[in-house]
Amino acid sequence: MTTYPDLLQGVTVRSLTWLHEHLPHFRLPADFSDAGNHNMTLKPLGELARLGLSIRRASPPGGRTYQLASGLVDFAWSELRAGEVLYEASRAEPQASYPLEVYAAFPGAGLHHAEFEELTRFLSGTRAWAALELEPTRELAVLAGQRALGIAPRTDVESAMRESWLGHRPEPWMFEVLSGYALTHYVFHVTDWGGDPGRMPDDVCDYLELWLPAWLDCCLEEEQWDLSGELLAVAAGLPRPLELTEAWAALALAQEPSGALPEAGHLVGTAETADMADMADAAAEDSFRNRYHSTLVMAFAGSLTAARLGDGTQVLPMATVGASNTAESEDIA
Repeated sequence: MTTYPDLLQGVTVRSLTWLHEHLPHFRLPADFSDAGNHNMTLKPLGELARLGLSIRRASPPGGRTYQLASGLVDFAWSELRAGEVLYEASRAEPQASYPLEVYAAFPGAGLHHAEFEELTRFLSGTRAWAALELEPTRELAVLAGQRALGIAPRTDVESAMRESWLGHRPEPWMFEVLSGYALTHYVFHVTDWGGDPGRMPDDVCDYLELWLPAWLDCCLEEEQWDLSGELLAVAAGLPRPLELTEAWAALALAQEPSGALPEAGHLVGTAETADMADMADAAAEDSFRNRYHSTLVMAFAGSLTAARLGDGTQVLPMATVGASNTAESEDIA
């Protein structure tokens, strides 16, 4: 038999260990100035930083999870050259909000780049930034970034929250994958990634408490592992966290022996090339792209759940949770 805290610790440490083993895939290329390629370069590194910092914050200082998460944060800050990369990006694209969205994770951990913060405060006061046309969830990300730097919000925060999918509290049967990610990121941005659950409106909390378990069951049934992990993080980050031990046992079964979690189903590499060496490299990169975010999310959700619900005494059958260590899975080189 394995306890609920042991389950959470196990999936979190295995996920973080896999991420450490694959840190070279997060390195920035020498030139990543192509704005259309940021999703393949800067975005993964920014996610590593954001979730690494959130995992560390939720973990007991000095423990294994804390140490592993700290390593991810140190790597990301080093790759960003202590913020210089984001400063250069803001100077090159002053109309872009993504440098602030990436940087926003660091000030709360005492990591600062003075010139970047000065430039961002200036840009936030321009008419161009006041006129930025952003979809609702992206708006909440920018507002969260401004809050992290102590900058006056560019628009009314309450109104921005109400304009989002979750703020409207739609009919629950209208839930699908895109709206699922919209609602999870609403919660992440509003609560500072689980650090301040009290920012959540009462009516939205009531809505999530009622419907999130059913949506999560659907995602698990459809093998949407990445979204399932995000929903579990939301469940743990509410003012009244939801204890969903059966869902955690189901997600643990999807974790590969390596510690990775596929985004959905059981993924395999799809790259095609005539050169065998290139094929191996391309397949490894493809495998990483299909796993890094969901693996990060699993570690984040596991650490946050452990911090808020990990003292529970519910026991899960070892056969249920341990199957992930013996099931066949793709070997990630």
